[in-house]
Amino acid sequence: MIEYLMIVLGVTIFGMQHSGLSALRVKNRIIERWGKNGYGNIFKATSVIALVISFLLLDFWNWAYFLTNPSLIQPIWLVIGSAFMIVGLVLAMKASQVISVSTVADMRSDRKAELVTTGLYGKIRHPLYLATILLLLALPMIYPFIKILVYALSLIGYTIIGAYLEERKLIDYYGQQYIDYKQKAGFFIPRF
Repeated sequence: MIEYLMIVLGVTIFGMQHSGLSALRVKNRIIERWGKNGYGNIFKATSVIALVISFLLLDFWNWAYFLTNPSLIQPIWLVIGSAFMIVGLVLAMKASQVISVSTVADMRSDRKAELVTTGLYGKIRHPLYLATILLLLALPMIYPFIKILVYALSLIGYTIIGAYLEERKLIDYYGQQYIDYKQKAGFFIPRF
């Protein structure tokens, strides 16, 4: 039981770091002191450190189980998980063609952030979060172990919370423009 709590704790630390540094008040204070490039470097470095900590707390090293113990393979779940993984990767690539992570996190110093409401973003407000959820759902299907399930569900929980926190920030930043956009595009599920 303690090992699962450690996994959740690791994900919670990552979530607090990620959302904490993304909060406008914190972000603006860091940008005032060290500029957007400084903020970007701090955000990236601490995100990587926090994610690595959560991953290490997972304490799972059997990534090639299908080679060492093929009897554990669940063919149906492996196929479904692989499909989720492919859809998640394609969605992430398509979303990233329109808007980069540095734009989302307002780390670019060469231009002001703009609200993208066309293409994929015309249907879904958070396609990168949806891609992340699909990829995380794929993990326990491909790797049918309780630790992986706990890790994936913890990160999915944070992803959903993070998306809601970002919504509040975007309303503060863009105001009525974002409120109008919310009426046109779905949160994770497209509106047609």
